Amino acid sequence: MQILVLASQKGGSGKSTLAASLAVAAYEAGERVVVVDLDPQKSLTSWGALRSASGIVFRTVAPDDFNQWVVRTRQIPVVSLCIVDTPGTFGPGVDVALGHADCALVPVRASVLDLWAGVPTARRIGVMGRRFAFVVNGASPVSYARTNDAIATLGENGLVGPVVSERVAHRDAIASGLGVTELDPTGKAASEIRELWAWTKQRMPTEQVSA
Repeated sequence: MQILVLASQKGGSGKSTLAASLAVAAYEAGERVVVVDLDPQKSLTSWGALRSASGIVFRTVAPDDFNQWVVRTRQIPVVSLCIVDTPGTFGPGVDVALGHADCALVPVRASVLDLWAGVPTARRIGVMGRRFAFVVNGASPVSYARTNDAIATLGENGLVGPVVSERVAHRDAIASGLGVTELDPTGKAASEIRELWAWTKQRMPTEQVSA
C-alpha cells in the first residue's frame, strides 16, 4: 500500500477537494483506494457520505491510532493506495501522516499569502525525508502570469506538479459526492486531475517507506 498525503499550513488551499478527485481518478485508473480523513473539519468524510458509488473505502482514524492503523492495513493486499487528508495547520496529526507518506502533495494557490505558507510546509516535509511536490491549485484558467510566477517561486524549493485550474466542476462535484472525472469525464477539470494523478503515481516509490 502506497500512502499519499495532502498537506498545507494554510486553510483554503483546496486540499480536501483535490484529495477527493484524486481518490476517484486513482480508483478509475485501477488503484484500490482507501481514504483517511485526519482533518477535524471532516470535509472529506462529509463528501464520502454523499457518495452512492461503491469502490472507494473511507476511514476516520484518530491521529494517535494512525501508526497502528497503517501497520494493520498494509497487511491487507486488497488496498493499494491510501490518500490522507490532513488539518490546515501542522500538529501531531500531520506529522504522523507524513511519517508514513510515500509522497506528499502541497496544494498552493497563486497568491502571495499561499506562497508564504507553502514553502515552509515543503521545507518541513523535506526535513522529514519525504518526497513531496507542490501543486498550484485553483489557478486562473485564462490568465497565466500569476500562475507562472507561482510556479517559478515554488520551483526554487521543490518539484511542481501539473496545474489544477479553478473550475466550477470542482465545486459541483464535491456537492454531489463525486470526483470531477465522474461529474464530467470529458471536461477540462477531469483532464487536469487525471494528469495530476498520473504524474504523482510516476513519482511515488515502488518500495514502501519506513516511518
